[in-house]
Amino acid sequence: MKHLRALVAILLAIFWGTAPAHAEEAPKTALRVEKLNELDAAIGQAVSDSMILGAALWVESHGVAYHKAYGQRALKPVAEAMTEDTLFDVASITKVMAAASAAMLCIERGLFKLDDPVSQHLPDFTGEGREKITLRHLLLHSSGLPVNLIPKTQPFTTHDEAVAQICHTKLLFEPGSQFAYSSVGTMLLGGVIERVTSRQFDEFCTTEIFHPLRMNDTVFRPGGELLKRVAPSSAPARGLVDDTVARLAGGVSAHASLFTTTADMARFARMMLNLGELDGARVLKPETVRLMTSVQSPAGLTSPDAKNLPVRRALGWDIDTPYRTPPHDYSLSRGALFPIGGYGHTGWTGQMLWIDPYSRTFVIFLCNRYVDTAKDTRPVVYQLHHRISTLAAEAVPDFDFKNVPGALPGHASALKVKPFLNSLGMKFVPVPGTHILMCMHETRRADYATYVDAHPEADASWKDTKLDSLSATVAPDHPVVNVSWDDAQAFCAWLSQKEGRTYRLPTDREWSLAVGIGAQEPDAEATPENLSGKLKGVYPWGQWPPTQNAGNYADLECQKQIPAEKIIAGYADGFPLTSPVMSFPPNELGIYDLGGNVWEWCEDRFNAAQKDHVLRGASWGSSAPQPLLSSFRGYQPSTRRWRCDGFRCVLEATGGSGR
Repeated sequence: MKHLRALVAILLAIFWGTAPAHAEEAPKTALRVEKLNELDAAIGQAVSDSMILGAALWVESHGVAYHKAYGQRALKPVAEAMTEDTLFDVASITKVMAAASAAMLCIERGLFKLDDPVSQHLPDFTGEGREKITLRHLLLHSSGLPVNLIPKTQPFTTHDEAVAQICHTKLLFEPGSQFAYSSVGTMLLGGVIERVTSRQFDEFCTTEIFHPLRMNDTVFRPGGELLKRVAPSSAPARGLVDDTVARLAGGVSAHASLFTTTADMARFARMMLNLGELDGARVLKPETVRLMTSVQSPAGLTSPDAKNLPVRRALGWDIDTPYRTPPHDYSLSRGALFPIGGYGHTGWTGQMLWIDPYSRTFVIFLCNRYVDTAKDTRPVVYQLHHRISTLAAEAVPDFDFKNVPGALPGHASALKVKPFLNSLGMKFVPVPGTHILMCMHETRRADYATYVDAHPEADASWKDTKLDSLSATVAPDHPVVNVSWDDAQAFCAWLSQKEGRTYRLPTDREWSLAVGIGAQEPDAEATPENLSGKLKGVYPWGQWPPTQNAGNYADLECQKQIPAEKIIAGYADGFPLTSPVMSFPPNELGIYDLGGNVWEWCEDRFNAAQKDHVLRGASWGSSAPQPLLSSFRGYQPSTRRWRCDGFRCVLEATGGSGR
């Protein structure tokens, strides 16, 4: 039996072009089983919560793969279990697998150049500044073209008619001056590709890219027996493309219309990691792949739709793009660990592909997000993308994601001011969109003790090392608690005078930016009370419930100390009360404990009544979903001292840096 299993594993490896799917059968470099189990649980929970109907996953690193199907492919007219050979409408992933790849082939073959004006190949695309748009602008989404055509006001019945409509579409901004995601731009690129190759877009991609890679289940307009394996979407019938514009244009468009499986997409990703070649078939030259997957957007390119944050794009591919979806401003599908410099794309239908060349890892998640409800599940599915990629990176053995030679630094808005270490050893990092650096951790008992040494008259409540006579004790590296808003203000004033720099409490707005929901909340004319808890389903770690090791909340250890305390069922963080600062993973900015450990005072008043001050972040005693939301605000009088209340400082930036 053992030999038979080994033979099956070898045959699977030959068939898929990779290592066996099951981690327990993999060689020494196997993906970490405990993280694969967490992946299964996260996707399974998404199915149970009706976030998605079903999904297929493929994670591969250095040729070792894990792949699996979850939930249902369809419910109507009869229930169908999801299978690994299900074909999914991958929506905008078409832009990279088909459009960008086809464009690079055209460049290799001398059919056009990257900086050719579009009008050189489509003479009707002129007037009102359109002659300034180049093919590079189309690939970088900086053309000024709108996100999509509007069929009601721009009618068309064929792809050629759609391209003709684009040739008369007004620009939203000067070409090259901004980033604005545009399916119209990619659709136009498809028209150029058809013109210079004298071939239909789908035929060119299938013949020149997919067939050489033996991606036999990758098709446009699936029909026949393939229809039985297609995951339905919101399209009128199975096998029709979900995107309305692509469907009205005949079912084939460069911006959205491709159907594929996880196994086929894995072959494509493997080719990209191999710099254009797979199993003896070379599709692209190595220098072409390097060009299309490196930063090609100009320095200073920003996204007005995302608070004018800077953008880094490859040719078609996302590298470091700001979005409005919280709690992470940049490229959700990269996750929290993959270094900046990898590349990927997502699709409206819920699909995701991320490729990390540094660890030679890729993640594919294809799903049917069209559950039997009117609710738009895209925001929570995008958060699931982040969770999946984070766990996939954690599953990769023997790779240090914190120290990756050649990886890109954080985006430009975070690099204007360097991190800072003050005389107490408090570490501060810049918060994009602000002029402050925020302390990476809550103010520690040791920090506060230094202040009290200089101010012995300070209230002594903070000295309670057993937190109201509970048996668990706290240490100098735990956050200080039992401090009021007034106490925190006095500490900041002392530290400012001591160091000659301006320290203070964070504003409510700064806290939202640090926790990653700033782009989702108005930055004026709304009180903390009006905003509290309004952004549903978004937590500092992702979605409810918290995964193990997400932070310090009310858990089993806490209940041992306080038997009457309500807890998060099944959660165990290992700390009965407060935990040492920086005990749990930080967010993308490097800031710890923006959810849990202790409630933290903010500068602002809670509402127009001007009575109470804002507290953010929840604590080691929090267990209910509502107070743990990233958007939740607590409020208390400035004199209140409690065992769950602490604070952290911010430092107003001066352009300098610490040691």
